[in-house]
Amino acid sequence: MERYKFYYELSKKSLDEEIDRYRKLDEKAAKFLNILSISIVGYTALINASRTMLTSTHGVQKWIFISLIVLTYLALLSAWYRIFNAIKLAKIPRIIFDRNTKSIIEDEDMLTIYDSFATRCQKAIVDAQATLTEKGNTLIKGL
Repeated sequence: MERYKFYYELSKKSLDEEIDRYRKLDEKAAKFLNILSISIVGYTALINASRTMLTSTHGVQKWIFISLIVLTYLALLSAWYRIFNAIKLAKIPRIIFDRNTKSIIEDEDMLTIYDSFATRCQKAIVDAQATLTEKGNTLIKGL
């Protein structure tokens, strides 16, 4: 029985660690989103400050400046959008408690209970890792 209890506790600890990684990734993404938002505001202020220079230029040079401004805005907004998608709400993996859980607790012995909950933790860990990988990849694309 001690082995099954250890297996359950190890699984539960691993699940808690995955959920903690999930929260930390969301916090990092939120920080990047804030920095990027501030950068967009700063870039807009810089463009407004240099507006007199843009109005005084003519021809090809003016179009080059405008093209670079538009491309920079597109890149910043694209990164902002991708980072925002990385922090959008997603289902945090949890151990499911349902009628089946109640029947297991009432009808089964402790070995079966520990094994059942450890298995549920392992499934939640796999789900958490898949979500973390997806969020991480989305965040990397945004940077």
